[in-house]
Amino acid sequence: MIQMKMPGVTVYQSTLMKTTSTLIETPDCLIVVDPGWLPDEIATIRRDVEIIRHERPLYIVYTHAHFDHILGAYAFKDAIAIASRRFIETDTQVALEEVQNFNDEYYIDSPVLFPEITHIIEESETTLTIGSTKLIFFLTPGHEETHLSFVVMPMNLLMCGDYASDVEIPLIEHDSTEYLTTLELLESFIYEYEVKLLVPGHGHICDVRTDMIERLHHSYDYILGLRAGKESEWSASWQRTPFMHRLHEKNKRQVNKEHEARLARRQFD
Repeated sequence: MIQMKMPGVTVYQSTLMKTTSTLIETPDCLIVVDPGWLPDEIATIRRDVEIIRHERPLYIVYTHAHFDHILGAYAFKDAIAIASRRFIETDTQVALEEVQNFNDEYYIDSPVLFPEITHIIEESETTLTIGSTKLIFFLTPGHEETHLSFVVMPMNLLMCGDYASDVEIPLIEHDSTEYLTTLELLESFIYEYEVKLLVPGHGHICDVRTDMIERLHHSYDYILGLRAGKESEWSASWQRTPFMHRLHEKNKRQVNKEHEARLARRQFD
């Protein structure tokens, strides 16, 4: 379950979809990111928090509102919760139904609730300072409209949510143009904040800066291929399963839908 443990950072990997959850420890606070999926996995993260907490404040960051990233909200109701403005404006019923459907399908008896957000991120470059710890938040839509990424300083840690995965293709569930803009933004973070560790929402961490950039470029080229109507080249590390190919077909439909919408706007103008 633990993918990586180093001073100040523990990255957990779920049995399902190589989903990561992260526990960040600083002298000033503890920060949990996207706890999930299964009850024993969530309980382990909560246990580890209590072992090292020592009365420090506990924060939880939800990178976006997809159900697999909010499944563990019930175990962290006492945390100071952070998410984007779009997160709290999203259709919570859809997310809750997906959590309930997941629980029902696998006979799971966990509580189902949508996180109650304490700190709302309204705009990019919002900074939350907790003692010597700085969390710098950026709105990063494209994969999903509520998406948020952030940098932890002085740890030089980039929590990028569902971008820069080494196991899955880019999933465009919001807008491909905004996805491309977000990839450019993430690349600028890597240089500006001298990122030493990148943690994606699915897949494996990356601690080599050139590899971080390469992951972003693979995603960028893949999306450009889709938008050009070509069969996109896949990164060698992305899974080539029937499930991944179904997601690829879904991406193509999304890009075609965006193209038709642009044509319709031009005709209207």
